[in-house]
Amino acid sequence: MHYRRHTVTAALAASACCVLLGSGIANAATARPGPADLLTLANTAPVAGPGTAMPTASRVNVSVLIGRDQAGLAAAARAISDPASLRYQRYLSTAQVAAEFGATSVQQAAVSGWLSNSGLTVTHRDSFTVDASGTVAQAQSALHVRLGLYRPSGGTEQVVADKPMSVPAAIADSVTTIRVSQATVPMTPHEQLAPVPAHPQPLAKIKEKCSAYYGQLPAAHLPGAYGRTLTWAPCGYLPQQLRGAYGATRSGLTGAGASVAVLSEDNDKTALPDANRWARDRHFPPFKRGQFSTNIAKGVPDGTGDVESALDVEAVHGMAPAARVTYVVGNGKITGDRLLDSLDTVVTYHIADVVTSSWYIGWLPMPKSVITAWEGVLQRAAVEGITVNFASGDAQIPTKIQYPGGDPWLTAVGGTTIAIGAHDNYLWETGWVTDLAALNKTATAWKPAPPGFFFAATTGGISSFPEPYYQRGVVSGNVVNGKAKRAVPDVSDLGDFTVGYQIGFSFIGRHHKLTYVNAVNGGTSLSSPMLTGFEAGLIQGRHHIALGFANPTLYNMANTSAFHDVTSNPHGQGYTEAAVFGSPYRLPPTLTTMGLCATTPAHQTCGAGYDTTSGIGSPGPSFFSSFGSHPVH
Repeated sequence: MHYRRHTVTAALAASACCVLLGSGIANAATARPGPADLLTLANTAPVAGPGTAMPTASRVNVSVLIGRDQAGLAAAARAISDPASLRYQRYLSTAQVAAEFGATSVQQAAVSGWLSNSGLTVTHRDSFTVDASGTVAQAQSALHVRLGLYRPSGGTEQVVADKPMSVPAAIADSVTTIRVSQATVPMTPHEQLAPVPAHPQPLAKIKEKCSAYYGQLPAAHLPGAYGRTLTWAPCGYLPQQLRGAYGATRSGLTGAGASVAVLSEDNDKTALPDANRWARDRHFPPFKRGQFSTNIAKGVPDGTGDVESALDVEAVHGMAPAARVTYVVGNGKITGDRLLDSLDTVVTYHIADVVTSSWYIGWLPMPKSVITAWEGVLQRAAVEGITVNFASGDAQIPTKIQYPGGDPWLTAVGGTTIAIGAHDNYLWETGWVTDLAALNKTATAWKPAPPGFFFAATTGGISSFPEPYYQRGVVSGNVVNGKAKRAVPDVSDLGDFTVGYQIGFSFIGRHHKLTYVNAVNGGTSLSSPMLTGFEAGLIQGRHHIALGFANPTLYNMANTSAFHDVTSNPHGQGYTEAAVFGSPYRLPPTLTTMGLCATTPAHQTCGAGYDTTSGIGSPGPSFFSSFGSHPVH
């Protein structure tokens, strides 16, 4: 892989105050006067109450995020990512990033010394973090706070302080923020996966079917809807169908020479054999020897039958069959966050060109310390030329903006429903909003009357972040209380469970027997790794010049043929879904209506141009040739 690298000048760093994207803050700006010889870190202020008191003898980790010039890092990240900048795509190496923006060895030693003198044991140290472990009493004494446990809405239990943390004035300039975590960092949630409901009472002995492509099989013996006979939904799309519909097959790009990292939270030991069996069963090339690898931190729990990892790995490989894939799992010992540890590992060692994750840590608003920690790593990724994609989310309350998926320094990927024809051709696409209706007991009508009830949708809406520069002039309707805000998602592709994607995975079944099953799944847990695979293809076509932080470039292509303007279904609103989600579970015949954005609890937008269901759209006819790509044949 080849990068163009450039050393950021002092002039660029000096302009940092004017170009911050999100809520990253210069080191000096985070500190304010405290007790004598102490400075208080403003970005460690709590966003909730003090939480439940922790026993003073219980163990915690203290993660001190450090660096020399956070404002300069943010400025460099913007300049290197902005197509209008003279420094566009002049990426830095990991060593250059550490030299320009990381703490010096002297600063690292000073922070380590403070932690050690406080009775804590230093466990890790590099240019951007110093970590230590100890008791709650020792951490409280070092940070001059009281610690408690708090569970934010939609997230996992966190250690919180009763007031902003304080550090010695002598080291404050090198401290970006501080996070305290439990000795064993809990796993964070991942996106909603397709539900597998129990089969109800027999329904008039109707045999369930599914179509090989959209519209293939009429559901002639079922009641119609919307004035027409319905068709059976696809049996879950194959990778060949999605590559064909979105233009990857025509481009000839397979991700050869590009590398992808899948961030997860458990060690799925069957991920590779499952992916290879899945591929062979579908006449698709399996991973070659050495093409798939893992980077698993110590102490990470083992997982077998992880549907999430199967979906992530098999979606990436399906869209980029020649890309190298690394499955990365952190343990939270570096940044206090398992997921951020995974990303930090990718960035610190430049493991991949493109990153995907379907996990999240909670809903906005988040503590400033969390956002500061994440944005520091995301900005380093941007400067190194690493693209980071996250699922925007799928939930019963679609406007609950998840974090980190809503951060302006990454690409939030939303979901759609796509119809693919007999020749892997693109028929139409709509924003993923699913309404369901069940068949009545006599199989003569849908109940409730179509469209039925709201079931699930892609997450989208207006976040609490200021509007990033790349959304100006593209996004509208995002002004809240007189201030323009970041809108989510940025882009989209298939997410709808009810058409879905075929996967295969193993799980521990009855009598502790390892069993492999085929299944259909989706959600934005599918959308993000699919886009990641397509971007690996773009990197191949660009002669292995990385995309880096992609949003400024993606929005530069908005309202062009690079993206389908995803609006509503032009051929009507309903079809019957009866896809098999995995033996021995089956869904009874169920009417699913797509694209009725107004039926969501949030009444999401779903119209021409940018909308909060599909962003600027899905990969369009010229997607693979609009970013400096060249067809490979």
